[in-house]
Amino acid sequence: MSRSRSGGTLPDAILVMRGPGETRYALLAGEEVIEIAHRRDADVQPGAVYVGRVGAGVPGVSAVFVEFGDSLPGVLALKGRPPPQGSAVAVSVTVPARADKGAELKASETKLPEGVKAPALLKAAPDPAAVWWDCYKDGITRIAASPAREAARLKAALGADAPVEEGGGDFFAGVDETIEAALSPLVALPSGGSVIIEHTAAVTAIDVNSGSADPGTANTEAIAAVALELRRRNIAGHIVVDLIPSRRRVPLARQMADAVSPDPVATNVAGVTPLGMVEITRRRLGLSLAEVLCDGAELGAASVGYKLLRAAVAFALQAKTAGVVVSAAPEVAAALQGPLREALTEARDILKGEIVLKVRADFARSRFEFHPA
Repeated sequence: MSRSRSGGTLPDAILVMRGPGETRYALLAGEEVIEIAHRRDADVQPGAVYVGRVGAGVPGVSAVFVEFGDSLPGVLALKGRPPPQGSAVAVSVTVPARADKGAELKASETKLPEGVKAPALLKAAPDPAAVWWDCYKDGITRIAASPAREAARLKAALGADAPVEEGGGDFFAGVDETIEAALSPLVALPSGGSVIIEHTAAVTAIDVNSGSADPGTANTEAIAAVALELRRRNIAGHIVVDLIPSRRRVPLARQMADAVSPDPVATNVAGVTPLGMVEITRRRLGLSLAEVLCDGAELGAASVGYKLLRAAVAFALQAKTAGVVVSAAPEVAAALQGPLREALTEARDILKGEIVLKVRADFARSRFEFHPA
């Protein structure tokens, strides 16, 4: 297996799993998942280009609001004079809406077609598998996709030289386990120490604990773990890492810079603060894994809904029944009947049967159950 100049293992596999209403992607280096992407059909995706309508200026900054079809207007930063209010403009999404903030937009060079009215989608976001294939094709030896129609789509999109195969069995199970682990603040280190990742509105704070390990060993392991988790979780913005006190602070900062160097997203290690924190900034592109999947400290109702649909299809296919009765919490059922209704329709089309929703007020959000119709 080839290695990068910084010593990091280069990616060699891409896994793609299509489910009702969403496609999930993973980039692997050996057995390790190093990047994860979720593409939900109902969501605005980074890199998509829209025709937007220019609105009012954003108070206090050189930017304007742009209506482009999302629930909230996006914010377009300006380098010169603002376009006339009400005019059409081509914009690319850099960061989708999060919490109560509209999407971050940038001007696109895509030419506006004549007669196109805002809002409208001009260009779909790049497919993550295509982006990874273009970047790492010299090292990629396997692209596994499921179901068969998804493998066929990728083969057509990536070209005849792409090593696309249909994934069988539980080929995506390890990715699911990695995703679950990446939503936890705790990262265990091989020698017995740990890393704790905590997010605030202003900064991501990362604390290193040596546990029973030697502090130097724990710091070295923590640097590798932090570099991986920043990329895997797509953590961005201002990040501070509290390594275990050591006289080797400056060398450790250099080790951190080397560890993050393979990351394709611009990541800068600023150095060590007077209090001994390693400061990092990472460019924000898209949403973090937690922002995509979670609502606060738990999976959002939509995430549970997508998980339910995947499980319902698997249950029905295994039980060889065309109909399934699904019991779910009220907010999950509401999501399936609202924003996820097209995903629910896709699941029914896959089964060529019915999925009946049964609302259970006594169920926690994460709980759901199935039985044949």
